[in-house]
Parts: sequence; C-alpha cells; structure tokens
Amino acid sequence: MHQWNEIKSQFECDGSLRDIYIFGANVSTWNKFLSEIQLSDYPTEFMHGGNLIDLPSNIESIKQLQESDPTTLSIFVNEIRVNCHFFITSEVEMDVCPTEINSDVGFNYLIEFLKWLSNVANSNVVLTHENSQGDVILTVCR
Repeated sequence: MHQWNEIKSQFECDGSLRDIYIFGANVSTWNKFLSEIQLSDYPTEFMHGGNLIDLPSNIESIKQLQESDPTTLSIFVNEIRVNCHFFITSEVEMDVCPTEINSDVGFNYLIEFLKWLSNVANSNVVLTHENSQGDVILTVCR
C-alpha cells in the first residue's frame, strides 16, 4: 500500500474532488453497503432535497426518493466527509475533498475506510481524480 509521502501530491488542492468507485455494482452490492454502513461506527447523514432524513435500508427506496429530489449520503471518516450520490445502480461513486486529507493520519483513515468498503462490497475500490476514472490514484484490492 502507498505511503503518505509517496502520494500526498495527489491530494494537493486544485479545485477538484477525488472520486471513489466500485465498478460492476448491482442492487445487492448497494443493499449490503446500506446495511453495513448503518451497522458501522461511521457517523452518517442522509439528505433528500436539502432535508436530513433517516437513511433508507435499500437502494430501491433511495431511487424512489430521487424521483422528486436529489439524495446524498455523507459518511464521516474521522475529519473526512465522504459523499455518496447514488447516481447509477451499476456503480458506487463517492467523493472526498482533497483538502481534508492533508496528513499521514488522514490518509490512513481514508485507507481504512476504503479497505472496509472493499470488504463490504467484496470488490476492488478505486480512488481517482474527479470525473477521471482512468486517472487512478490507488486501488484497494478485495
């Protein structure tokens, strides 16, 4: 796994976010993630149309909510806010602000979350530059 000194330049503030992907997801992947995040120690906030509401237990309910207003799940990994947007069922996409990952401690918290996510999804997790799936910063293998 990467060390902070080797990778910190990838988190320099450039006005863009960093994206987290799980490719090849499906309804089961999403529902397992939703179940496990609620059982985890990670604090969360689920927003629907600007209102804080309880996190639904399945992706189908979230997709129904999205018919009227957007949804965002914020996951708090220590001081790092990871946002999940539920864009498409076949791909889990989250984002983080690189300014929140500014030390080896923050980087290690992010890596632990990515490992947790990989384990939950039983899939590789990829961290990239924003909207650049091919510009991979690192991959956490299952």
